[in-house]
Amino acid sequence: MPRLFLVITSLTSACLSVEALAHSAELDTVVVSSAGQNSIYDVAQPATVLNKDAINGNPGDTLGTLLDSTPGIANASFGPGVGRPVIRGMSGSRVKILQNGSDSADLSAMSSDHSPMAEASSAEQIEVIYGPATLMYGGGAIGGVVNLIDRRIHEQPGSGLSGGLNIKGSSNDSGYSTDGLMDASRGNWTLHLDGFQRSAADYHSGERGDIPAANNSGRITNSDSEGSGGAVALSWADGQRGFIGGSISTLEYDYGVPNTDGEPFRVKPTQVRYDLKGAWRPDPSGAFSWLDEWRTELSFNDYEHAETGARNDIPGAATVDIGLFDQESWELQSRMRHAAFGQWQGTFGLQMKYQKLALCHNHSGCSGIPSFAATAWDGATGFNLLNRERGGFLHSHSTPMPLNETTQTGVFLVEQRDWAQGTLELGARLDSVSISSDPDPIDPNYRQQRSYYNDKNFNPATLSAAGTWVLDEQQRLGLNLARVQRAPDAAELFWNGDHHATFSFQLDNPDLSVETAWTVDINWLRESEHDRVKIALFHYRFQDYIYNELKDFTDPFHDNNVYRHEQDDARFLGAEFSWQHNIDELWHLDINADVVQARLRNGDHLPRTPPASALFAINRESGHLLMRLEGQATVSQKRTAANEDPSDGYTLLNASLSYRQLFAHSELLWRLAASNLTDQYAVNHVSYLKHAAPLAGRNIQLGLNWSF
Repeated sequence: MPRLFLVITSLTSACLSVEALAHSAELDTVVVSSAGQNSIYDVAQPATVLNKDAINGNPGDTLGTLLDSTPGIANASFGPGVGRPVIRGMSGSRVKILQNGSDSADLSAMSSDHSPMAEASSAEQIEVIYGPATLMYGGGAIGGVVNLIDRRIHEQPGSGLSGGLNIKGSSNDSGYSTDGLMDASRGNWTLHLDGFQRSAADYHSGERGDIPAANNSGRITNSDSEGSGGAVALSWADGQRGFIGGSISTLEYDYGVPNTDGEPFRVKPTQVRYDLKGAWRPDPSGAFSWLDEWRTELSFNDYEHAETGARNDIPGAATVDIGLFDQESWELQSRMRHAAFGQWQGTFGLQMKYQKLALCHNHSGCSGIPSFAATAWDGATGFNLLNRERGGFLHSHSTPMPLNETTQTGVFLVEQRDWAQGTLELGARLDSVSISSDPDPIDPNYRQQRSYYNDKNFNPATLSAAGTWVLDEQQRLGLNLARVQRAPDAAELFWNGDHHATFSFQLDNPDLSVETAWTVDINWLRESEHDRVKIALFHYRFQDYIYNELKDFTDPFHDNNVYRHEQDDARFLGAEFSWQHNIDELWHLDINADVVQARLRNGDHLPRTPPASALFAINRESGHLLMRLEGQATVSQKRTAANEDPSDGYTLLNASLSYRQLFAHSELLWRLAASNLTDQYAVNHVSYLKHAAPLAGRNIQLGLNWSF
């Protein structure tokens, strides 16, 4: 457990015991932090917001499991330790994971075994914005944005003391988690502390259903996980003229990777993050009356992770660090929201990002970064003969990727005009992306010619137009059009070697170019006294879409699948539906459904496309008691890419019971939840490990939340 977490836990416990400090905490009004918008009703593109109660009450611990039941979102799981959201069939670099609007700065987009370094337990709310009209958050977010709002740095003056404590325990994996936070305010100053810790043993899959004879059923070995972290922040806020504050946070995970050959492979990511941000709101009657607000945010992330394992072809081999990753990154955002010019109001700004990545992979153990011993492998020449078209040798295990640096600078402008019938929003963004690489650490036996590592420069540009129309007092129509571009990242260009945790061999493609998407998003909302119905339709057409193609041969080292990043035109077509219906004062229904189809130009399906799914829930709320019964159905996925296995459908039955106790200055919430009550065996089609790590079987969870 990190020292920071020990300090935070001690302080939180001490504060919770002092009655005079028990001050009721109220969440801010739910908003969507998109460009020029402040209300979810006014946003032209679909959006979803999860508040603190929804976060605490969810049985999942990762972002993917937390959002999995949300329409249009799937969970790219990699065992229980990793869960990265897939939005409308898109993942990786096309889905931005942010913390308070800044990049989480991890390596989860590089490979599915890398966990996002964004802890949901510390968030006050989670915003999901679908589609590419997210200009202020960085270029390339074609699928959407997941933004965790933790409010560690307060933008408004606080009042006394507030905080909370959340405890959960689960039966399936003998797991537990605890997290707490405290805000102490005096005058314009606010001190924030938070921390969490959780642990889970190996989980159990479902025991009922069509279980493959060769599959791992029952207890899933090497699926245990741990996590801990915390933060301290100090801020000064005026309330009218602005604020300034800074925070330091730590985060570390340790999780196993389930597999069918028994190799004890684990991943241990750690991150230290520094944030500094502030905003200035000038006097509207002064010299800067044209400026409503000037906001600047600066973050630095020191990220590392180790991948530990043993040679599976040597019995009794010692466990060593066979993979080391080290990344340092900076991000600067500066945004100005100008006062109304005529009927237009908007935001313009600058975003700058820099990251430096060094890594090694070596079965004999990595001695450090960037200097480590290279190991030659028999069979490399023979493997190259199978891939003569690549025009070069493999990088080998020792260094699958050269040292690389990525610099990105973007400027954007978003303008909005309101009128009686709705809102019109126009936006533009231009980025300059430079990727440089240093091949010197690569074993000369596997090093390509120097020109292979030439600097890559890209200039992606995005244009968007969005509008909302108020049809009547109950109905609203939204339309979002965009032309968006994404530059390939360093891993897509230069990774050439094993991904041990994914049991795959990745071939690089330094010839990748910018991908371009034309998108259309239509959504309709009807809200009345008893009903809230929302329908979203989308069509994305890509030129030079970058995807990871599964080859029809395996590598000679471990007989793993071989992938290579390729480009082709592609199309995404889908729909999302949600209906909330109040039957009477006590009972109400929730129905959600989504479907997406993703194809290449030749008609082939893209790999790991989420299958269609639906959720039906009935709720009863009476006084302090809330009951919920839900069924979650996922159809079989037979629209698969070449060499990809189909997946069977399944239906999960879940139930929960919550009881809220109100006191003079605090609130106590008890939760009892059960998932997969019928203990069905099921696999997640989006997961690389769908056969080695099926979904969890029956699980009972007990939780307690105290807020003051």
